[in-house]
Amino acid sequence: MPSRSLQFGTDQSLYEALLRREDKAYEWLYSDLYPSFRFWITTNSGTEADAEDAFQKGLISFLANLESGRYQYQPGTKVTTVIFDYCKKVWLTELGSARRRHAATMPEEIRLATTDDTLDDLVRTDTVEAVRAALSELKEGCRQLMHWFYVDERSLREIALEMNMKETSVKSKRYECTEQLKRIYQKIAVRRGS
Repeated sequence: MPSRSLQFGTDQSLYEALLRREDKAYEWLYSDLYPSFRFWITTNSGTEADAEDAFQKGLISFLANLESGRYQYQPGTKVTTVIFDYCKKVWLTELGSARRRHAATMPEEIRLATTDDTLDDLVRTDTVEAVRAALSELKEGCRQLMHWFYVDERSLREIALEMNMKETSVKSKRYECTEQLKRIYQKIAVRRGS
């Protein structure tokens, strides 16, 4: 009996089948890729339920990028490796999330807010608002790159694939965008008297 992994002769054919939303491509991913991902999760602080959730979320994220055109097949790229990375990122984000870190017991004592705490909160809120305002003034390309890198925590390699650029070019672009954001933020902070 031939191996199921031979069902898609090339990564290009798998990519095209996923683009056409062929059921056999999804079935193949679950039968061929999911078991190794489940093993990776269970050896990295997770359960089988965690593996299933992370796999589904990662696959959905990948497919959304595939359908929007943000992810396009690059010759020599293993599609399964890219999907695995999407799913892996979901789990690593989950591990680092505040929900998991703070799922411990309630603190024994509750500290009441002081005037200093309130002042710190106001300064923090003003800073966040200034950063948001600065981000909104960035050009769309820079704003998207910053979001992918800092919010979605995607690697430069993933972003390069999405933008159809070389990784070194994305690194330079990220630096330029960061410098633009700093300049815009400083102008906004000066206007606000921060």
